Amino acid sequence: MVKQVVTAGIDIGSNQICCVAGICDESTGLIKVLSSMGMFCDGVKAGTVVNIQETAACMCKILEETEKTINERIKNIVVAVRGNLIKSRHATGVVNMENIDRREITQEIVGNALDNAKQQIKLDPEQEILQIVPLEYILNQQKGIHNPIGMEGTYIEVDVCTFLISSNNLRNLSKVFSTIGIHNVNKVYGYPAIGEVLITKEEKELGCLLIDFGGLTIGLVHYVNGVIAHTDEILDGSDYITRDIGYKLKTNYSIAREIKEMYGAAFVHHGFENKEFEYTISDGTSSRIYDRFTLVNYVIMPRIDRILYKVKKVIEKNNYGDEVFSGGIILSGGGSNLHGLTEAFEKVFSCSVRVGTVGFNKFIVGPRDILSNFAYTTAIGTLRYGFMNNHQQHESHKKKTSKKSKIVSKISEWLEEIF
Repeated sequence: MVKQVVTAGIDIGSNQICCVAGICDESTGLIKVLSSMGMFCDGVKAGTVVNIQETAACMCKILEETEKTINERIKNIVVAVRGNLIKSRHATGVVNMENIDRREITQEIVGNALDNAKQQIKLDPEQEILQIVPLEYILNQQKGIHNPIGMEGTYIEVDVCTFLISSNNLRNLSKVFSTIGIHNVNKVYGYPAIGEVLITKEEKELGCLLIDFGGLTIGLVHYVNGVIAHTDEILDGSDYITRDIGYKLKTNYSIAREIKEMYGAAFVHHGFENKEFEYTISDGTSSRIYDRFTLVNYVIMPRIDRILYKVKKVIEKNNYGDEVFSGGIILSGGGSNLHGLTEAFEKVFSCSVRVGTVGFNKFIVGPRDILSNFAYTTAIGTLRYGFMNNHQQHESHKKKTSKKSKIVSKISEWLEEIF
């Protein structure tokens, strides 16, 4: 029995790093989550590295502790990066096979089409391609093909969504890993990875909007006809709510976060229960009394209204269209824990809104406390992305091997008949 390779999915978040380790059954594609670990890190901010040494020390500790927990070595690492400097571009690549004797679509021909699409992307001097996501293949004007391998045709097109990143940001991230002796790391864009584990195929086909409510940034991924149409990022999030509470109540960040988690809500809804609470102010010795109604109505709601306004403006600016609402809105990220947030989005956008959880994904199994923890959603999605790529390569190789074996078998039978 072949020993399964342990892979780590790592999420570079707003001010923390999260890691989820797991293995994958290549025959079924089932992923088993083994362990998780999250650590606050001042070396990262809004998905980018701001201090290499501090981030490297944090990354090293996370990987070491994860390996101790599972008593296995991590062989592969896939890192999800985010940040408002990442931009998306759409492009089309083509390959004409009229002059090729064999017109069966191979992995090489698909690779040539993707390379051609890559060449169509205009890069600024300080940009490079982070990831290319094939959206749709068109074979001799036949649309809607997601895997053309093995099909026949004379002309193939591929529509792709390409994610561009600041070269400096990517190099800084690479330096973090090289500092701790790791040089082979796969890097992907975090938001599409979340969509792979939280959104159903039907929702993508209908058209939906994934909103990842992070600490310092809010990511938006718009799906139309099953594929990504737009990606955007807003500089706002749940940490700003915490800061507003700290500023208004004159207390430190950790106490403000506790107040938000215990008494916070997106708005004063029907049946809202007001109550007073006592908290310690910034000097650490004095205490004050505040009430929940004032907290929600005059501190949290203005921030939520601002976030909803920003999301609406992004949708209008990029002309998402009515398709965004057919499959509804799916919320993810730690900020989606805020009580009443789904109702707040429903009121503004007049569509179905749900909070996405990994626990409902039938292709992923593991401890419920990990699968249901919003802090690990991106890392789990990144883990699955890494395994999906390996699984596709394995299946492609298996098909080639199987085909070769059949040819060898037929030759052997033929020789037996002759001799």
